[in-house]
Amino acid sequence: QTICANQTTTFTSTSTGGTWSSGNTSIATINSTSGLISPFNGVVSGTVTMTYTKTGTGGCSNATATRDVTITAPATVGTISGTLTLCSNGTTTLSSTVSGGTWVSSNTNVATVNSTSGVVSGVAAGSATITYTILGTGGCSNATGQRTVTVTAAPNAGTISGTNAICSNGTTTLTTTATGGSWSSDNTGVATINSTN
Repeated sequence: QTICANQTTTFTSTSTGGTWSSGNTSIATINSTSGLISPFNGVVSGTVTMTYTKTGTGGCSNATATRDVTITAPATVGTISGTLTLCSNGTTTLSSTVSGGTWVSSNTNVATVNSTSGVVSGVAAGSATITYTILGTGGCSNATGQRTVTVTAAPNAGTISGTNAICSNGTTTLTTTATGGSWSSDNTGVATINSTN
């Protein structure tokens, strides 16, 4: 039988009146009368032989029966790290000290995540919970860890319009469909522009 290191199980016998013993109490103990098996400290894994002994009488030898129990260490997601803020047109990568898990996003309208690499891609402004899951084995539950990423909308300069040709002693005004930005000239020796218009 296989159990997780943070669980218990009970062995029974069709014959009553005997006692149970563990072949390795550093992995799992067993109650001598009830047969309740308890992993040693919740994290050790290994296989232990449990023995049920019925004492012989009237010159008869003791009778024994054995059964193995395998203890499996519980799953762990390790430590998750990575930048938790990104632009809607950017990416960030989450990683864990434990490999082999799967990444999932709670809101793919805000951010998607590559299930194996942990690369998070922004989609739109908002927040999304990224969950990392390590599958449990041997009766152990899955282990999960979560991080919340915040996506900021990418700036948009809008559509610029205005006259592109002017006299050296003249002026023109450029406008954009976007608001809140600032203007600059890449060659103030030829033309300057008011930063706010």
